[in-house]
Amino acid sequence: MTENITRLLVWSKWIRLVHWALALSIMVLLATGWLMKKLPDQITLYADLHYLAAAVLIAAMGVRFWMLLFGRSNEQWIALVPDRHRLKQAGQVLAFYLSLGKSPLPKWYAHNPLWSPLYLLFFLLTLLQVISGLYLLSDTTMIFGLSVRGLHDTGNALLLWFSLLHVISALVHDASNQAADVSGMINGHRFFFVDHEQEQTTGYQSVSLEELKRKLPSHKNKS
Repeated sequence: MTENITRLLVWSKWIRLVHWALALSIMVLLATGWLMKKLPDQITLYADLHYLAAAVLIAAMGVRFWMLLFGRSNEQWIALVPDRHRLKQAGQVLAFYLSLGKSPLPKWYAHNPLWSPLYLLFFLLTLLQVISGLYLLSDTTMIFGLSVRGLHDTGNALLLWFSLLHVISALVHDASNQAADVSGMINGHRFFFVDHEQEQTTGYQSVSLEELKRKLPSHKNKS
């Protein structure tokens, strides 16, 4: 069996910077929010850290929303919206999870086809958290008949669960599909493989390394 392996830049430095800014700021926000409740005698210290992390989060979200509208093709919102092809791939990823890794994973270029629409929900949830946090900062307790504190706490719980599942899935995929998903969000590159033995036995058209380099970026939303 012979394989062509190519290493392609998938994630720009800006999307990587925003990713880690969001990850670190959310981690600090969740931790300091919990500590402010558990250690009220040190609330001033934790509140200062909370507000600093919130400022980082707002700045990162501003950049990410700009990229959703004007960024590269795999950074724009359309790359996160499922089509028929990505829905099929999402089902295969879900089967991989439910089978505890026994079902094969599909191949994709950038965003995980199952998680990509969840990222849009994540951005919306984060925006709502920013809004509810600003209301709390202005001492507003109720909005549309709902407790602002209750909304903010519910959002915190959802963000915590999303973050935990995201980290677990990233580690599982990195260990399973050889595409370097975790390191890809550090250096920006993922690996892509072409199995020539499979091409010969299944009748698939042979694809050279150079052809793969040319074609993958132009099909980033389909593979």
